[in-house]
Amino acid sequence: METSLSKEKLEEEIAKRVREILELLGENPDREGLVETPNRVARAFLEMTSALRTHQPEIKVFKLGEDGVTYEEDQIVLASDIQFSSLCEHHLLPFVGKIHVAYVVGEEGKVAGFSKIIRIVNYYASKPQIQERLVSEIADALMQSDLHPKGVIVIGDAVHMCSYVRGVKDKEAKLLSIASRGVFKTNRALRNHVFRMLEVSNRRGFRLG
Repeated sequence: METSLSKEKLEEEIAKRVREILELLGENPDREGLVETPNRVARAFLEMTSALRTHQPEIKVFKLGEDGVTYEEDQIVLASDIQFSSLCEHHLLPFVGKIHVAYVVGEEGKVAGFSKIIRIVNYYASKPQIQERLVSEIADALMQSDLHPKGVIVIGDAVHMCSYVRGVKDKEAKLLSIASRGVFKTNRALRNHVFRMLEVSNRRGFRLG
């Protein structure tokens, strides 16, 4: 939902509400440690919900084979360990983890820029979310893009602060969610192949230097 308020006005209005919450909790928002807190919280919420006020970034694609080199048909491309943070819509607390995205190159032979996949993940994470919808929105965005893949699978693995710092206060629990589209939805062997690729990637690791 778009707003007609400027970023400065939004920050001002949110900061007012944060100040009121601090007062209701029994705090003194004018004490030294809290005097700047309402504005800091306002800026943080605006950053963590930026997708509500912006459009989805373009998914730039490149065509394989234009350099005369043949490419493997039905090639699987895996972008793994994309770190993300989002805001749980139930408690407005963060959940953080990794997203893995794999797709099968379509008949047009198009591949997506690696950074564009990361931007798509960050975009859909930048609003109040649930993890199950997050992976679905990422998968749908790629399937409906100019990439035209034969299939997409998105795997989310995250720790949720709403169960870490409150309620059950479980420090070990993680949530795994998977969204499959196209050939990944019907081909179990293909899904398992991606899982094995992730196992190999995690086992070998990668370091610069």
